[in-house]
Amino acid sequence: MEKVFTPKEVTEQLEVTAETLKKYSLLLEKNGMEVSRNNRGHRQYSDENIKVIKALIYLNKEKSISLEDAASMVTSSDFDFTIMDSNVTNPNVTTLSGSVIPLQNEVAATVLNQIQYLQNELKVRNEKDDEFQKIVTERLEEQRNLIIKQEEALEKLNQQLEAESKKGFWQKLFSQK
Repeated sequence: MEKVFTPKEVTEQLEVTAETLKKYSLLLEKNGMEVSRNNRGHRQYSDENIKVIKALIYLNKEKSISLEDAASMVTSSDFDFTIMDSNVTNPNVTTLSGSVIPLQNEVAATVLNQIQYLQNELKVRNEKDDEFQKIVTERLEEQRNLIIKQEEALEKLNQQLEAESKKGFWQKLFSQK
């Protein structure tokens, strides 16, 4: 029979709080990891569960991958747990400056996905900004046209007032308007 660990044992082993272990467990269960429970409904962790949680913590803390992305990665059937071993030779990626830095394939793929997501978000926001600018420009043009019409009407009124002021007293009194 496989040894199972209580949440308290796992928190001590991983040096995390009970709340953090629960958060990790819920996230991993949501992504398909099965954690057995005792007859009281409390989680019991297998060596495999602990290995997955360690990988989640490693990717999140050491590789700056979001918990959601890390949970998805470590629960996938093709996840390579050996990336946590420091003895594994890592593929290299050349940066724009020409220097070579080691990156795991999973991390590079995650970063690429995040970049693509951000590019899509930027594209959507740019489209919305363009729409907003178009609306603002149209409204400004409408206001400009309204101001021009009002200025023309004021000019006509001024001309009428000037013409009225040039009429004599008796003309004003007996004019038919």
